[in-house]
Amino acid sequence: MPDHFCLYGPPFTLSGELYFSDTVVNFSVDFSNPTDEQSILAYEWYLDDVLVIDERSAGFAGKVYCGSHKIGVRVLSSEGWSGIKNHSFYTCKAPIAIIIQGPDVINEGESGTYLVLQQFSDGTVEDLTNKYTFTVNGGGSFNGNVLTTVKNDNSFSDEIITITATPVSGAPVTKQVTVKNTTQFNSAVLVVDLFNDTSLNVIGLIDNPEVTVTHQPVYTGNNFSPAAVSADNAYMLASDLMNGANWRFEFNLAKLITEYPNTTDFVFYIKGRGAADQGLNGAFSLKTKEAKMIMSGSIGSYVPSVVGGNTTHYTNFTTYVAKGANGSYLEENLRNIIRFNYNVPSDTLTFTTAEQIIIADFDHVAVRYHWDQGAGQDLDIFVGFEQTGTPFDGVYVGYSSPNRTVPANTVPESSAYLWWASDNTGVSGYEAVLIGMEKFIDAHPNAANIIEVGLYAIWFGTPVTGDFSIELVTYKGGSMELVGTNFVNNGGVQVSNDTIALNTMKRRTTGTLSDYFKLGSLVYNRTTKSATLNINNSGL
Repeated sequence: MPDHFCLYGPPFTLSGELYFSDTVVNFSVDFSNPTDEQSILAYEWYLDDVLVIDERSAGFAGKVYCGSHKIGVRVLSSEGWSGIKNHSFYTCKAPIAIIIQGPDVINEGESGTYLVLQQFSDGTVEDLTNKYTFTVNGGGSFNGNVLTTVKNDNSFSDEIITITATPVSGAPVTKQVTVKNTTQFNSAVLVVDLFNDTSLNVIGLIDNPEVTVTHQPVYTGNNFSPAAVSADNAYMLASDLMNGANWRFEFNLAKLITEYPNTTDFVFYIKGRGAADQGLNGAFSLKTKEAKMIMSGSIGSYVPSVVGGNTTHYTNFTTYVAKGANGSYLEENLRNIIRFNYNVPSDTLTFTTAEQIIIADFDHVAVRYHWDQGAGQDLDIFVGFEQTGTPFDGVYVGYSSPNRTVPANTVPESSAYLWWASDNTGVSGYEAVLIGMEKFIDAHPNAANIIEVGLYAIWFGTPVTGDFSIELVTYKGGSMELVGTNFVNNGGVQVSNDTIALNTMKRRTTGTLSDYFKLGSLVYNRTTKSATLNINNSGL
């Protein structure tokens, strides 16, 4: 029987579904003009090319066994029989979804083939690929239905892309694909050991603001960061006291590089205090890319270590630790012990240890901050007594302080314990503070034997290089006066003059002390009448 439209009679349409979920089917003959239907004298229905004797109406209803079938119909009018119009259909088969089939994960720089498939309830599929056009939202391109991904040597993280297949008409379908990064990095773990000081209150931290755990330290009793992760998936690990004398910190470079691919430099600090002002020995090493951090022991006896990989750049170092260990692990109460900078592109690790300057007996200290053009605009300073056991602890002079002197409104200003010269908002220049150590000691005979003065700085404007220096000049005897931006001694003798180059990229936000870079402390010993200048060499 021929498969064509009408030879005689009015035009008509054979209507019905393509798929039926069970064996029950329904079809009908439809006319565009109702009067045409009235002219029809008879109908003949054919199922799979066989005449159905019992069907003579404009509709066909029945049960057909599961499978692929064909329904056909012709009509009789006064002009004669029409040709047979056919319609293919399926029983026990319903469309479920149209999907994109292909690799869920593909390496960068490689290709993968993708198909558009119609899924059915009977488990079969129909390939619709040639009816769709493929596009991708980034990280690659399509040639027909073949995706080729881009290799990015500047990234260390995987990329999730979306493939879209769009038909000529109808809704598009999408699929997410992970493009696996294959760029290799050399170093995976930084291991830092501190030796032979049981008294340490010591922490490790990450200084990068973009890292989710920035300035959330690890230490004994808080050994994992984040807290509820496995050791190999932590950003940092800290030991409890090891072998009766040592401490260890580990930093997961591989995780940081992978999760923060746009960061070129990662900065790590070890900060702490000990029972005494003294030197501290340690060592650090890098572990190659096969290395994984692990943690052995249990609460109170944790020991981090590394499995896999090789050890490179094993380096011994000597640094300085300030006294004052009191059980506090708050960062603001601790001093820099060592700072690391890991540069990702060059796989280079640099470090800076704490610096200590010894100053003999003195009465007055003139502190001058200096920055040159190109460093930034308007370096603001804060200077104040800390941990002295007096009411003046935490009372600072500098920008945003209500007074230029401590005590407030001292007359004459040269009699103050602290005297701030003035604010300098320029792109270069000086800001200075006079510390009247002799006056403070004489006025507070019951103060702590160790007197600390905290030294802080922050940029009010946008830092460029962030470079500045601090000059500390001490005098014995005589009197002090302010000349321009400099404090000048009359009648005494100069004891010391030290200048330290520093850097910070911190910019003022809230104006609170926690905003500032603590560049160091002047620690005065009332018994020896001498002081140490403890410097935190760098702060981002």
